[in-house]
Amino acid sequence: MLSIASKHPAFQLALSLTKRNERANMGKYLVETSSFVNQALRSHAAVDAVFVVDGAPESIHQLCAERDLPLYTTSRGLMQKLVGTTYETDVTALAVVGKAEANLSQVVDGGGLLLVGESIQDPRNVGVLIRTAEAAGCRAIALSADSAEPWCRAAVRSSTGSVVRLPIHLYSAAQDIILPLRSAGFTVVAGSAHAPDSALVTNLTGRPMAVLVGNETTGLRPETTQMASKFVSLPMQPGGPSSLNVTVAAGILLYLTLGPRC
Repeated sequence: MLSIASKHPAFQLALSLTKRNERANMGKYLVETSSFVNQALRSHAAVDAVFVVDGAPESIHQLCAERDLPLYTTSRGLMQKLVGTTYETDVTALAVVGKAEANLSQVVDGGGLLLVGESIQDPRNVGVLIRTAEAAGCRAIALSADSAEPWCRAAVRSSTGSVVRLPIHLYSAAQDIILPLRSAGFTVVAGSAHAPDSALVTNLTGRPMAVLVGNETTGLRPETTQMASKFVSLPMQPGGPSSLNVTVAAGILLYLTLGPRC
């Protein structure tokens, strides 16, 4: 374990990853809190380095030793800079992790269950979608390139660790993901508050299957829903809200695909 100062190259590299363009250039991002760092170290994620302050769990020290990873001790002030906040936090561990990105063929060829998000703007929703997809047994998640970045701090924290394990594919336009999925035999289920058929009375079982959800305000684009195999809604009580939060809707639809086993 090495003590580290602000001018150390490892610290400077980690600090650069608080910026989106550097995360994109290097294919790496930051995972914070001892719980999420532990998850990264226990996963197949490519962890480059770990930073800790006093009070970090002994398990992190042990896992770094087992994986022969550099472990740096730093001050709480420097940890605050890595976390990227203007206020002191209780974060005791942070890791530099390689992105679990998947290309189109990896997404299309594996079958199973997928979640696809279009124009998801809130990074916290992106993180919860990643968490929900992993919980429901999705093999990967695909997000449109105009969605919030899945490796930013808010998304990573909201994923509660799922981001280190679940492969993520970014696509440019709906046809770039939906048409290859349908050609590969996927049933693509588009969810929308405006869909004519209720998801509760539509058969959503079977594999391979992809569940498609859209923007928090405007939902899926009309041209996107036209490419789907099925177009379904979740019933709302009259006089109540017009729709559910996208993460809630995605979770319900994903679990409906599991059938009576739930």
